[in-house]
Amino acid sequence: MTHQELIESAASYALDALEADERVAFEAHLADCDQCQSEVAAYREVAGALVHAAAPVPAPPPALRDRILREARQVRPIATVSRPLVTAAPPARSRGRMAPWLVAAASLAAAIVVLLMDRSERERNQRLAVELESARATLARTDSTLSAFLGPEVHVVSLTAPAEQKPRVRVFWNHTRRTYIVTALGLPPAPEGKTYQLWAMRKGQAPLSMGTFNPDASGRTVTMLAVAQAITDGGFIDDCAMTVEPAGGSPQPTETPRLIGAWRHVD
Repeated sequence: MTHQELIESAASYALDALEADERVAFEAHLADCDQCQSEVAAYREVAGALVHAAAPVPAPPPALRDRILREARQVRPIATVSRPLVTAAPPARSRGRMAPWLVAAASLAAAIVVLLMDRSERERNQRLAVELESARATLARTDSTLSAFLGPEVHVVSLTAPAEQKPRVRVFWNHTRRTYIVTALGLPPAPEGKTYQLWAMRKGQAPLSMGTFNPDASGRTVTMLAVAQAITDGGFIDDCAMTVEPAGGSPQPTETPRLIGAWRHVD
């Protein structure tokens, strides 16, 4: 066989489609031919990529494989631009053996690429839709929180310790929305098993709980608490105080307030 005929067998050899005598002849030639070795390596790389890209399928029955190979040998090969012209046509069996495998491999590779690109695009669109919905929800929450800070119906109290001038906690009370918004900066986390609790203070009356909260590890928080009916029904609140209580809160303060402040209008 000529070198051209042998190199045309590289694809069939890489796919283990040569008959025993042809395989022996090709391997004898392959041992000393760098070009054929390069061709076989390239075909095996394509075949290996297809194996990993495609879902596994059961091996065909021997009778089906024999029929495919028999019909493949009768197919006229597709000419390529790079193949040199020859005056003598190679044997039909040698030519027909390579073309269907290459066409099938190319078709499978193209199909896999299209499917992967389509799946990647769908996943990207789904991810962007989720991120957009999350951003919209965050924006809506932020807008709602900011609007609750403003307006003539909002009171604010700055809580400070007796020996400090700079407040570490502020509480905004929106009377229309019946909501407290607690903001803290540089507030140490409550001890284990404890929580911060706010109290509504009226002269001559027992403190009423406004709710509990805890800052994050950095000492910050923006927490919204519902206003209890008992607080709004009792009239004007003079002060707001903060204590540290057991987790879940207490019905009455168990210690002297650590922070305290008087209410005022935002504007």
